[in-house]
Amino acid sequence: MSTTPHRHEAPPANKGLLALAGVLLAIPIVALMLVGTYAKDEPRVAGFPFFIWYQFLWVILCSALTYTAYRIVLKARPHVPMNTEGDAYEDSYGSLRDEPREDGTR
Repeated sequence: MSTTPHRHEAPPANKGLLALAGVLLAIPIVALMLVGTYAKDEPRVAGFPFFIWYQFLWVILCSALTYTAYRIVLKARPHVPMNTEGDAYEDSYGSLRDEPREDGTR
């Protein structure tokens, strides 16, 4: 009997969507690395200098971009459902791949 673990072959991922998710994750990194573009005092919003409220704005934008990238990755990488016990993968026809067949094979 083999001791190697069973590896399930998942459908291929959509590389274009994964690249888009990577770009969305890189936007806040690049934008905040360009400190010279926002290292200033004016314009003030509610008494806060531009530097402060601009960075706070990026907290909200980064959350939105991260969530969007997460949803895109979920769409790009197809999920193969498991049975209710969680010990076998279901195939596209609804039967279980790891469940023994009537003839005794898997």
